[in-house]
Amino acid sequence: MTKNLRIDLHSHSTSSDGTFSPSELVQLAHSVGIDVLALTDHDTVSGVQEASMAAKSLGMTLISGVEISCRHALSGGYGKHQSIDKIIHVVALDMTDLPRMDKALQALQDSREQRGWQMVQKLGEILAQDEKLTAQVLDAPCFDEADKSSAASQIRDVLWRAVLQKAGSNAKAVGRAHIGQVLKDVGVVANVQAAFDKYLADGKPAYVAIDAISMADAVRLIHECGGVAVLAHPTRYGLSATRTRRLIADFAMMGGDGCELPNQEPDSLRAMIDRSIAEHGLKVSVGSDFHGTNMPWRKLGATAKPKAEQVPIWQTWDL
Repeated sequence: MTKNLRIDLHSHSTSSDGTFSPSELVQLAHSVGIDVLALTDHDTVSGVQEASMAAKSLGMTLISGVEISCRHALSGGYGKHQSIDKIIHVVALDMTDLPRMDKALQALQDSREQRGWQMVQKLGEILAQDEKLTAQVLDAPCFDEADKSSAASQIRDVLWRAVLQKAGSNAKAVGRAHIGQVLKDVGVVANVQAAFDKYLADGKPAYVAIDAISMADAVRLIHECGGVAVLAHPTRYGLSATRTRRLIADFAMMGGDGCELPNQEPDSLRAMIDRSIAEHGLKVSVGSDFHGTNMPWRKLGATAKPKAEQVPIWQTWDL
């Protein structure tokens, strides 16, 4: 029944760090021929009701979802690098108890607000060390050495106001994509990806880790809310092949249900993920991780294709 349906189970709206409102996102999905869409904003389900109503009016199926930030210690290295702590994203799909999920995510939403502010503070200090960048952000003559601390606070305030505007005045929705877009807008970087590469990505100078629940607790919470747990974009954590396979194994051991297939990756990398999925008996999910105009390289509906032998996460859904 679902063979001819076009399905995208990973997307973001303005309820987190996307650029389209939940209803606008659904309308866009409809316009590009998507039949089944999941709204999976970061650590919030606040947009699901609006998206669901829009989907119903258009004859589409909207799957309730959320992308949860999780912490997980990964083994597989050597010496002092035998174990590393990473923030891993787990997508919850098809939940039946949204109020319970919403309540459980409140602490993560509060953490997002604090984290966004801390990253902008760091950027103020970093950019104030460069007179050219200071002038670029503040649109003012360069500051001398004695004014750098003043410049840092001014840059911080300018950036934070712009970031909040991008996030619809909702500090709890602030994500790195908002900050990256602002850095692009003020001319610090050429594009959002450059902002991540230079300042915002894991391990970069302005990065601040988000408070997160453990991956095991996230899987447990998703099941308690009646949903299925999917490991998001397994190839996008900057991990070695060994640790990527370990991550999938750990997720399966914790009761995870499925793994998202990677998009636009080399055939060898896709083959490795396929083998790990099969080895651990996981189902597969597909999603574009669409964010809108701030990440234009991710196209809504542009998803990987499951292999004939793979079991889709949506196989038992009434679609």
